[in-house]
Amino acid sequence: MEKKTIFKTMTVAACCLGAAVFASCDKDNDNNRSNGLRLSADRIMVAPGATASVAVANAAQPLTVKSTDEKTATAKADKNTVTVTGVKEGKASVIVTDKNRQTATVAVTVAKPLAFDKTELKIDAGKEGMFTVKSGKAPYTVTVRDKRIATATVKDAAVTVKGVKKGTTTVSVLDKDKLAGTVTVTVN
Repeated sequence: MEKKTIFKTMTVAACCLGAAVFASCDKDNDNNRSNGLRLSADRIMVAPGATASVAVANAAQPLTVKSTDEKTATAKADKNTVTVTGVKEGKASVIVTDKNRQTATVAVTVAKPLAFDKTELKIDAGKEGMFTVKSGKAPYTVTVRDKRIATATVKDAAVTVKGVKKGTTTVSVLDKDKLAGTVTVTVN
C-alpha cells in the first residue's frame, strides 16, 4: 500500500512539474529572441544630434519603426538597418515590426558624450601628455585603439597618455554610467 502512495505522489509531482514548464514557456516574451525577428543590439546609446544603427535579421520586408518618445529619439528603417537619431537627453524605445507583424524592441538612451579639456593631444614618442575628463561620473576606464602608437592610464579624471611610436590613434574614455568620449592622439 505504501509503494502505491509513493508512486501516486511522484506521478502527480511529475505532472505538476511538466505543466509548470509548459505553462511558463507558453508566453515567452524574450523580446528580441521570442520570434524570428532579431536585432544586432537590444540597447544602444546615442548623443543628441548623432545617429546609431541597428541591423535587423530574419525580417520580412518592409519594416516599420516607431519611437515611444520622438522628442527623445527618432528612427527610420532602410532595408535591414534601423537608424536611430538622438534628439534630446532621455530614454525611449524603438519598436521594429516586419511585414509578418513580428516585433523586436531596442532600448535607446540619449546622452551627451563625455567632455574633455582637449579634443586632440600631440606628444613626442617616449614622452607623456595629459587631458582631463570634464563630465561624467568616476570611475573612468580608458582604451587605446592602437597600443603600438600610444598607451594610456587614468587616475580620477586625469588621463595620462604616453607616446610609443609615430602615428595617430584614439583614446576612448568610458564612465561609470557607460557614457563615452574620444580624444585623438598624434605621436611625433
